[in-house]
Amino acid sequence: MEELELSESARAVWAKSTNAEGDWLPLWRHMDDAADVAGWLFDHWLASSVVRLLAAEFGGDAAAARGAVMFLAGAHDVGKATPAFAVQDTGLAQRMRELGLYMPTTKRDLPDRQLAHHTVTGHHLLIGWLLEKGWGKSSARAWGIVLGSHHGVPLDSDSENTPANFPGLYGTGVWNTVQRELLERVAVRSGAAERLDQWRELKLSAAFQVLATALVIVSDWIASNEDLLPFLRGQLPEVSEDAERIERALGELRLPEPWRSSGGPDSVAELFRTRFQLPEDAQPRPVQHAACELARTASEPGLIIVEAPMGEGKTEAAFGVSEIMAARWGLGGVLVALPTQATSDAMFDRVVGWLDAMGAEDQQVGGAVTLSHGKARFNRLFQGLVRQGRRPSQIGCDEERHRTSHAVVAHSWLSGRKKSQLANFMVGTIDQLLFAGLKSRHLMLRHLGLAGKVVVLDEVHAYDVYMNSYLTKVLTWLGAYRVPVVALSATLPAERRRALLEAYQQGREYGPGGANGQEPAAFPAEVDGDPGYPLLSWSDGNRVDTRVVEPSGRRTEVSLHALGGSVDDDLDELTSLLRDSLSEGGCVVVVRNTVRRVLETARRLEREFPGEVTVAHSRFVTADRMRKDSELLDEFGAPDRAVRRPGRRIVVSSQVIEQSLDVDFDLLVTDLAPVDLVLQRMGRLHRHQRGVEQGDRPAKLRSAHAYLAGVDLTQGPPVLEEAAARHIYGTYWLLRSAAVLQPRLGCGIALPEDIATLVQRAYGHEQVEPDDWQEAVSEAWKKWQEHSEERESKASDFQIAAPTKAGKAIVGWISANVGESDDGSQGQGQVRDGAPSLEVILLQHDAAGNWFTPDWLPRGTGKLPVPREETPADDLAQVMASCSLRLPLVFSNAEAEEELWQTTPEAWEQSPLIYQLPVLLVDQHGWARIADRQIRYTPDTGLEVYDSAD
Repeated sequence: MEELELSESARAVWAKSTNAEGDWLPLWRHMDDAADVAGWLFDHWLASSVVRLLAAEFGGDAAAARGAVMFLAGAHDVGKATPAFAVQDTGLAQRMRELGLYMPTTKRDLPDRQLAHHTVTGHHLLIGWLLEKGWGKSSARAWGIVLGSHHGVPLDSDSENTPANFPGLYGTGVWNTVQRELLERVAVRSGAAERLDQWRELKLSAAFQVLATALVIVSDWIASNEDLLPFLRGQLPEVSEDAERIERALGELRLPEPWRSSGGPDSVAELFRTRFQLPEDAQPRPVQHAACELARTASEPGLIIVEAPMGEGKTEAAFGVSEIMAARWGLGGVLVALPTQATSDAMFDRVVGWLDAMGAEDQQVGGAVTLSHGKARFNRLFQGLVRQGRRPSQIGCDEERHRTSHAVVAHSWLSGRKKSQLANFMVGTIDQLLFAGLKSRHLMLRHLGLAGKVVVLDEVHAYDVYMNSYLTKVLTWLGAYRVPVVALSATLPAERRRALLEAYQQGREYGPGGANGQEPAAFPAEVDGDPGYPLLSWSDGNRVDTRVVEPSGRRTEVSLHALGGSVDDDLDELTSLLRDSLSEGGCVVVVRNTVRRVLETARRLEREFPGEVTVAHSRFVTADRMRKDSELLDEFGAPDRAVRRPGRRIVVSSQVIEQSLDVDFDLLVTDLAPVDLVLQRMGRLHRHQRGVEQGDRPAKLRSAHAYLAGVDLTQGPPVLEEAAARHIYGTYWLLRSAAVLQPRLGCGIALPEDIATLVQRAYGHEQVEPDDWQEAVSEAWKKWQEHSEERESKASDFQIAAPTKAGKAIVGWISANVGESDDGSQGQGQVRDGAPSLEVILLQHDAAGNWFTPDWLPRGTGKLPVPREETPADDLAQVMASCSLRLPLVFSNAEAEEELWQTTPEAWEQSPLIYQLPVLLVDQHGWARIADRQIRYTPDTGLEVYDSAD
């Protein structure tokens, strides 16, 4: 590799120093290392889709893109060649003074050093160097901002703190010569020197700047790892090349290669049989076949929206589409985003099974996988993969497969909040995707993690106005990165369907090689209406289209009834209904809109049906919640899993039952909700075919019946359950839902035929309610609009801007950011619009004052003594963390938090597993008080708050 000699002064500039033995890292060596790491990452680690995206900036020239990335990575720390930085190490600074690099003798003599962090100085030094070579200021800034951003936050402004304003911080004379030497050297070594004239007028897109910055960050982190790239010794080591230095380091780190999808068998039927262990004669459903064929014929990556009934195999369709798209366009992984932690856990098992099926065919799968949500450490499968990933012999690809039970591992280096999104395969809550739209430190890494993947959005209808604001913003960036997106939903309102497609297309216009502001093509009318069902909608280049797919033939006719009784107290009618309906046995689910109603209903039904009532809601400790999810699937799941379906059982649940859990009931009673969610709940009714061997349905329940509760439809307008109307769904959407469902009472709803029609009517603009409801509906609409505008405005406070025209530097891209975003309640609150709810560790105490883990936990983890004067050992802390519980919002206040923290031992602050969680102590019967409110926790009913309307 060509290189330039360096003067003694340039060789003396230091980048890092470590210990009293004199180990140090010369700046030239660190710049070489970072550039070489970036080149290696470009050649071996990046998905080919990302390489192609970066190359599009240079007319498709991958070698030019590689040289640009290496140059920026090598130049990233040139800002350390300044008095402001060098003065920090007394010994190394003195050596530099002796070679003509003047600086004061102490940091105190540079009182403005805080204005010259090396990211700031590097930003301005590169801009100045490029200006000397005849570049324009605008072009130079788009390159300089990469250096200014490599600590995770782009500069807010480059109008001040320039070398001319602070010569004492930047250096003069020999300093300027050394700065030029170092930049010239990295330009020559990277191949950028011979291209600088060609790049002078190049307009870098925002997408390129973001991704290049992320690559520089990763390169810097690896190059700064002393274990991988040892520091040097000696007074002034000679400049030399070590061709094997980077190969040794990256060989030891063993970063996983990108997934190289083969695309699977040519036959869609064969693809599904081999991936999902289907019988030889099994055929994909029409929507699955159509989605895969669309993936094979599209001219470029785009957004595909799949609207199909519950239980139709949309997830498998998304996997098939992902495999085909990855093969066609060189994607290196997949991200699957879901509404909740529980649905993410269930999906993680399915994703690993799918990857194993691909790996069994000698496909290059062996990379890194991660489960990303706040409770991932309690997922047994993921933790097993983590343990495999800690063994270097297990980190790799196909040649190591015989040593591991799965095609992927959880790579130990690609772990933690900032690097986990760089894993090839990622399953997590929707927050992980929405964080890509949130102004936060190191946001570029999230974007790099997305840029080389297929993104699958499950249950895309499940998000509110606030979250949808983030989702559409992220979609614009995914469009800019040409990331294929597969969005799954039972059905979407036409306006939401259009908004998703428009957001993606907007981003596509501003990505590398995009139209950069030209008018996009018009949308076909079908996108805005009710063209039919099941439905595929997609973007392909500058075109948007839809296609109605033939139904699979699966059909459920649901008879709809009103439960009757008082809106707030319908328990007499419910009890009477279930006494009659379950006289011959059967399994029923009662879905309530609030936890309070869940618990009140469960208490009443337990008196009538002792031992036959199960409760499901979000207020269980992690260990109990995971146990309950597993029990639901074991008892009410698909026939191949639920082999011991109960003879008679009542599940009283909150909304947790309606999303992604494959459960099947004989009878449904549901509180009124927006119509799409009511239909989602109906999707848990007669979901699977059951014969005698699978626990045939009792005679009274062989036809599907659903009962609406939480609403009095005998009045006009109907009376609504107050908590649902005021705090959860809003009066307007409940009235619209009631208006389209009321005419169906006493007759039926055909699934899937009626799904799209009901949803489009409820979310459309035409009047669907009777005239005597109009005043109430108009008032509710006004309040909803005001509330929506307020929430959208709030969402924009910490939201990044959409991509802009090429050539504009990303200065201030995440100004006024939220700091670190994570899986905790604070991070979730940022993208879910809620006061962050307080999370605690629930422990028990006895009459003598001893603390211990809950006695109902599994053997070996329950009733373990908990110390208060010392930090719990990691294995005990892990059990304690599994007892974490998110409190209701009634306790999201300073009084409650202070009370709980006062009880929490200070020694626990040293435990990395529990230091963020205060303790909630309950007695041996589960009773306690928080801020003068009585609470009780039991493993069967979860947390109940007394003296509260919540």
